[in-house]
Amino acid sequence: MKHLSHLGLCLAALLATPASSQEMSPPTLQVAPPALTKFNLDFPGGSPNELVAAIEKSSGRPLNTVVPNRFASLKLPPLKMKGVDVAELFQALEAASNSHEQSPQGVFTDKFGFRTQGAASDSSIWYFFVDGPPSPPRVSRFYLLTPFLDRGLTVDDITTAIQTSWRMLGISAPPELSFHKDTQLLIGVGDQYQLQTIDDVLRALSARTPPVSPKPDAPRTK
Repeated sequence: MKHLSHLGLCLAALLATPASSQEMSPPTLQVAPPALTKFNLDFPGGSPNELVAAIEKSSGRPLNTVVPNRFASLKLPPLKMKGVDVAELFQALEAASNSHEQSPQGVFTDKFGFRTQGAASDSSIWYFFVDGPPSPPRVSRFYLLTPFLDRGLTVDDITTAIQTSWRMLGISAPPELSFHKDTQLLIGVGDQYQLQTIDDVLRALSARTPPVSPKPDAPRTK
């Protein structure tokens, strides 16, 4: 009888033991991320989409990317690399582009490149970004061209000079220009600092010496 009582106490103690102490949880397996495809790249420079095409050709596999239209014409530097994957390549591209730019609003960090969310893999989706100074507000300016047209210049002469200056400055998205024929007004809409070029061109043309008309021959006296 005493033996049965002792056995009952043992069973009660066993049942009171928490289940967590009876069962050992299996060890957690650490799964290493899949290795990215390595490739060599000899890119002469070009747009973000041209870089993507060069990577796909060199790696022999598609690359998932998103390039916003406003950045599609950005010029990327030449890249020549061996034995790299896209994560290493894009990390180097972003680091190389990092610079400090002076703008009317202050000094800003300017950089660009491709980024992805989460751990990088061959199936990751990369998006192109540009970090730079905030875009200044767009304004409109009006310029009366009558004095210049009366001196023999054409609207095309004036707008070509303005657009040439913007192109030489490397402005990829210059202000818009439109000539209103009825009022002979040149209308410019865009960044107020870039519109300053129009003032500079018209000021230079104002200093231009007008052509001298030949004097009529004096009447001969008999």
